[in-house]
Amino acid sequence: MKSIIIIYLTFLQCITIYAQENFYDFVKLGDYQVGITDTLVLDAKYDYNAYDYKGQKPYFVKIWHPIKKKDKNIYLNVSDLFVFKQNTNLKTVQEQLTTKYKNLFIEDYLTENLKTGKVNLYGKYSYEDVFDLIGRLETRSIPDSNIGDSNFPIIIYHNGSQGHPFENFAMAEYFASRGFIFVTASFELQFDNTPFGMLPYERYITDEEEESLQSITKFAKSLTNSSSIFFIGHSMGAQMGLRTFGEDNSIKGMISLETSIEFKTDYEKIKEMWPEVYQKVITEKVNYPFPILFCAATGEKKPFNFLENVKAPQISFVSTKTEFEHNAHLSFFYLRYFLDNEVQQADKAILKNRLTLYVKHLDIMYDFIERILNNENKDVIESIFIEE
Repeated sequence: MKSIIIIYLTFLQCITIYAQENFYDFVKLGDYQVGITDTLVLDAKYDYNAYDYKGQKPYFVKIWHPIKKKDKNIYLNVSDLFVFKQNTNLKTVQEQLTTKYKNLFIEDYLTENLKTGKVNLYGKYSYEDVFDLIGRLETRSIPDSNIGDSNFPIIIYHNGSQGHPFENFAMAEYFASRGFIFVTASFELQFDNTPFGMLPYERYITDEEEESLQSITKFAKSLTNSSSIFFIGHSMGAQMGLRTFGEDNSIKGMISLETSIEFKTDYEKIKEMWPEVYQKVITEKVNYPFPILFCAATGEKKPFNFLENVKAPQISFVSTKTEFEHNAHLSFFYLRYFLDNEVQQADKAILKNRLTLYVKHLDIMYDFIERILNNENKDVIESIFIEE
C-alpha cells in the first residue's frame, strides 16, 4: 500500500510539473464572465471600392461585454478571433483581412527570437504549424450577442497601424470581466495593389482617420446608458487619441500604450514623422479635458520626452525597463509561450518575464480608470516605474 501511495504522489507531482500553463494563470479575471459578439458598422461619409464590394466604408467591430455566470461555457479559440461574422456583400473583403491578419501575426510574433534577435526556429514546426497550434489555444470569450441595455462604462481600443483589432483580447477580457464594455474595430482595410494599412494616393482624405475613430466612438456610446467613455490606443492608435479627442468632454480618460514618440528628443524630426500629433500638442497647444496615462519602456521614472508638453488636468507617466518590447503591450505577443513544451522556444523565459510586466500594466490601467470613476484626484503630474 505504501509503495502505491508513493507512486501516486509521484504521478501527481509529474502532472504538476508538466501541466501546461495558460494565459489565465497570469491574467486574473473579475467577477463577470465575458461575452463576445461582432457586428458591422457602415460609414456613409466614406466609400470603399475593392475586390467584390462597392459601397459605404465598413468597420468590422468586435465587442467584449460582461455576462452573468453560465453553467456551461463554450469558449472561443484564438483562431476564431481572426474570422468576422460573415456578411454576404463583404465576403471577399473579410477573407482578405483574415489572410492579412494571419500574415501579420506570423511576421510580428513568430519570426524573431527575443534572446538572439535572429530568426526564430521551432524545430520540426514551420511558422504555419506554430500559427495553427496557437489558433487552438482557448480564450475566455463566450459567444453572446445579448448586450442589452446597460450602465456599463465603455472602453474603445485602437490597435494602430498594421495591427489586429483583437490583438489585446486578454486585455478586453480583463476589463469586461470587471464590468466594462470593450470595443475594437478594423480601422484599416485592404486595397488592391497596396500594402496593408496604406491608402492609395488618390484615396487619401484629410482627417478621415480621426473621423473614423469618431464614428466608432459614436457607435460605442450607443451600447450603454453610461456617460463614462474611455479610450486605449497602442502605437499609432495611441497617437490617434491625441489627434482625435482634443477638447472632447465626452471622453473621461485616455490610456496610451507607447506612441513611439516617447523616445524622441528632436522636435523637428517629430514634426516630420508625426505632424498631426505635433500640430495638436505643440502648435495648437490643445487642452485635453480628461486624465491621460502614458505607458512606455523608457527605463526611467520621469515624464516622457515631448509628451510632457501635453496639457491635461492630470497625467500619469508609467515607465518600465527598456527590455519591454513595443508589442509587449499586446496579448498576442505572449501566445506562443503557452504552446506545448514540445515546441522548441529558446526565448521562452523572456516571454514569461515580459508577461509579468504586462499584467502589472493591466492592473495600473484598471486603477487609473477606477480612480476617474470614483472621482479620486491625484497629483497633476505622476511618474510611476513598474518593477519586476
